[in-house]
Amino acid sequence: MAEKQKRPKQLQFDFGQNVSSKIKQGAQKKSSKPAQSDKKRQDKTKATRKAEIRKSHTVQPRPKTKKIEPPQLGKRKGYRTPFASRLLLFLLVFMILTLFWVWFYTYRHVQPESEDIQRTVIAVTIEPGMTARSVSQLLEQVGVITDYSKLLSYFVAHDLATVIRSGSYLMDASMSFEQIADVLTSMPDELSLTIPPAFTIQSIDRYLVNRLGLKEGSFIKATEDLAIAYGLSFSEGWLLSGTYTVNRKRAAADLALHMYNSMLAELTKHLGSDLLQYYSVEDLLIVASMIQAETQNPQQMPLISSVIHNRLKNGEPLGIDATTR
Repeated sequence: MAEKQKRPKQLQFDFGQNVSSKIKQGAQKKSSKPAQSDKKRQDKTKATRKAEIRKSHTVQPRPKTKKIEPPQLGKRKGYRTPFASRLLLFLLVFMILTLFWVWFYTYRHVQPESEDIQRTVIAVTIEPGMTARSVSQLLEQVGVITDYSKLLSYFVAHDLATVIRSGSYLMDASMSFEQIADVLTSMPDELSLTIPPAFTIQSIDRYLVNRLGLKEGSFIKATEDLAIAYGLSFSEGWLLSGTYTVNRKRAAADLALHMYNSMLAELTKHLGSDLLQYYSVEDLLIVASMIQAETQNPQQMPLISSVIHNRLKNGEPLGIDATTR
């Protein structure tokens, strides 16, 4: 029994010794593992830092981006031009149209009038008995042609030197030799025209349109040419009414010339008038035109003339219908 009781104690001692040795071994293993793991962690940290340093000094390539291209015209969906662009386009179109309108108006309406004013119209009077040479020299002197010998050669070559007709004509430097010869040598188809005292330039123009079938405005243009040729500031009062014989081919120009020459002949009869001390010839013609437009009764004309002159002398408004029509 005694031996049986001792064995367990021995076994118990051995067991405790084994357990303590195992605990020590486990502690040693545990103490060695953290050392190894710390070393690995430090190595890993160093490697990471080196990689980061290397990466920071390395130029990274720029990532490739895909080029964005707008869709083709006609295939855009939901695309609208910005408001500012549309407004700018509208203003640009408006400015272009405005400039075009200004150019069109200036060229079509203003330019022809300036050309008419600047155009040189020359009054030429061919006296009876003048030869073709003297006529050619006269046309060179007044500026219709630049070389009289060429015009004289044209007259001779076309057998026109002996058929030049005397008279008064309106010419300009743009006329060709053929046009000059046609004006000076054509056989007249003459007709008689009667112009009443109350007719204005516009009335005479309508009369010629209805009577002869002339183009509307022909007589108005003829009076403008007359004013240019003789340096008149106006032409209305310089045309004396009456009956005149004109060439049908140039009826408007002939009539204007005949009416003007008749007025000049009438004015020469009154050059000694006392009124010329106070008024110019043009002033008197304007007054005469107003009197004639106011009445056609010869008995009333002196009374109206007296009223007009008194009001002009006192600086009063004329107050007659002829000045407001």
